[in-house]
Amino acid sequence: MIKSKRRKTRDNALAEDLILSCAGEGVSSETAQKAVRALCRYYGGQMIYIPARKQGGTSAENLRCVLAESAGEGAAERILGKIMTLYGGMQIYIPLERTAFRKIIALEIYERYGKDGSSMNDLAREYNISFTCAYNFWKLGRSEKLRSTMPYLPFLELTENNNPD
Repeated sequence: MIKSKRRKTRDNALAEDLILSCAGEGVSSETAQKAVRALCRYYGGQMIYIPARKQGGTSAENLRCVLAESAGEGAAERILGKIMTLYGGMQIYIPLERTAFRKIIALEIYERYGKDGSSMNDLAREYNISFTCAYNFWKLGRSEKLRSTMPYLPFLELTENNNPD
């Protein structure tokens, strides 16, 4: 139990670091979060090599395609540049989307279940999880919704406007 808890914390920290490092300079935190989620969905659970500014390489092109699909061409170039600058020439572990964005997925499942005609089976298929896992996410989403806290890693623009400083 302790080992899996530590892994979830590490996965959350890596996802947060990626989002925070990609946001800014023309990229909103919402766009950065969509891009990092797409990376976790596509490469989740494996080590990937991040090239160090190799423009024509297959690794860079694959990353660019995944990012462009979720964030758009312009944002994908800026995000890829930031990722290459920070992690270029290294292999990094990309966590699974369902572990790195656990609370966000839980809130999405809670919001969507039954409201737009989505069944639990449909949501489980969409998020590539089991029915039991989808139901557990729904319960987590319900408890998070009842709690008066913001979801995991809210968009930076929202927190800056709500800061009483």
